[in-house]
Amino acid sequence: MLTGWKLSVIGIIIVGITGIVASITGLIQPGRAIALFVVFVLFIGALELLERIRSRRKKKGEAQSSK
Repeated sequence: MLTGWKLSVIGIIIVGITGIVASITGLIQPGRAIALFVVFVLFIGALELLERIRSRRKKKGEAQSSK
């Protein structure tokens, strides 16, 4: 099962392909598709950053409690 950054990369690829197909078929304007893709990538990046911060705090908490 995919977790972590691998799942994020697959999600970005799927959303990118969907945006390209939607703009080619005329379902959405290309400029809007690009803007939505950028917002999605920033959102995924923020989630990954929060996950890293949380895992670092968790590791620091375990290290301090074992002292």
